Amino acid sequence: MKKQKDIFLSSEGNAWFERNKKTINEKETDHIINCISELDLKPKKILEIGCSNGYRLDKLRQRYGADCFGLDPSLEAIEQGRLAFDKIHLSQGTADVLEFKANEFDLVIIGFCLYLCDRNDLFKIAAEVDRVLADKGYLAILDFRPSFPYKNKYKYIEGVFSYKMDYTALFNWNPAYITVYNRLLPHEASLSIDNPDDRIALSILLKNIGSGYPDNPFKL
Repeated sequence: MKKQKDIFLSSEGNAWFERNKKTINEKETDHIINCISELDLKPKKILEIGCSNGYRLDKLRQRYGADCFGLDPSLEAIEQGRLAFDKIHLSQGTADVLEFKANEFDLVIIGFCLYLCDRNDLFKIAAEVDRVLADKGYLAILDFRPSFPYKNKYKYIEGVFSYKMDYTALFNWNPAYITVYNRLLPHEASLSIDNPDDRIALSILLKNIGSGYPDNPFKL
């Protein structure tokens, strides 16, 4: 069976972008940007996975003067973004293979894409994100947040699923990751977080290896 990532790289990434680009271009409120401001973060080098055409990255570049890199399976989104936002660095790709150096970014954003990733790629994705995120850097995850993991049929393609779960669990088992912000939101403004299927969450995690592994408190 064809992997979901290959389906999105070859066709569905472009189809998703076509369906949503009007909404993206008209978006006035961005919860990730607002949260970064609220926490008074000042990122210098940012990677966004699932960046669409890079609209959010360009706003972050303008606000913080950061060096910004984006990755998305939609080649159409990437090509449009390169024309519209020529001061950010965009490339087609998926989260399981990040062609960047270790410890390169002080902020990594995973922007509403993990629910469509292949389940057998989750450990690779977590390892790659951890590899490129510098110590004392921040990880932002925006995705579905139901009460327990489950899957829905993806309505646009037979045999593709959307997987809903708490994706911070890929990282917060590790004591080096500390959740510093967590907010539940409705998937769309007209929906309610009372319905778990419509609930998303924005979480910010701090990677701090030193505080995760203190000296032995039981040593006599």
